[in-house]
Amino acid sequence: MSKTEQLNNLFDEWQLKIPEYRGKFIMDGINNEDLYSKAKTKVLFLTKEPNNPNQEAGDFREWWKEGLKYTFSHRLAEWSYGILNDFPEYEKIWIDKDDYNNAIFSIAFMNVKKVGGKGRSNYSEMEEHLLLNKDLLLRQIEIIQPNIIIMGLSWKKMRNLLFNNVKWQNSGYNVSIGKYNNAKIIDFYHPSARNAAAASYSLLQNVIQSKAFQKL
Repeated sequence: MSKTEQLNNLFDEWQLKIPEYRGKFIMDGINNEDLYSKAKTKVLFLTKEPNNPNQEAGDFREWWKEGLKYTFSHRLAEWSYGILNDFPEYEKIWIDKDDYNNAIFSIAFMNVKKVGGKGRSNYSEMEEHLLLNKDLLLRQIEIIQPNIIIMGLSWKKMRNLLFNNVKWQNSGYNVSIGKYNNAKIIDFYHPSARNAAAASYSLLQNVIQSKAFQKL
């Protein structure tokens, strides 16, 4: 059974387990299994919730095919392209527009909350959904089997609730890193954070190439 089939089966189980998700469940996961399997580094981006409280059921894996929209998807594409191509200079990542636009299909992506949320996440609500989904979220990560997990959860408490056995350390760049099973984790910015794009790209490069991260 392919990873995509395993994820789809998990999503069916998820909706049966949590009645409030039925008819509103927003799927995510490996954007293109063939490209993901060929990627030299298996990258998973883990964020909070879909940014639309009125969003009906859908699938990020299909939405990405409609093109990159908004800051969120462009940051994911930039960071993905950098990791998969050994971080060329920021100004050069758009030289090959096809490679830049397609980078997002070589990675995996998932939200903690599987139904639409607000433009500004509420911690109490997010914690409720994390605790509700924790076992299923960890199973989703197990299926995806990433080498690197880049988190944009914003709150350390939420990070620690999900990965309660991870021992965090400073990368040397004021960004926490850790190890979960076989995956290295970076507690990073949310892709929609109002940081200069080139600065966040450079920071991610520094963290991944740091001695501390390499030794994990």
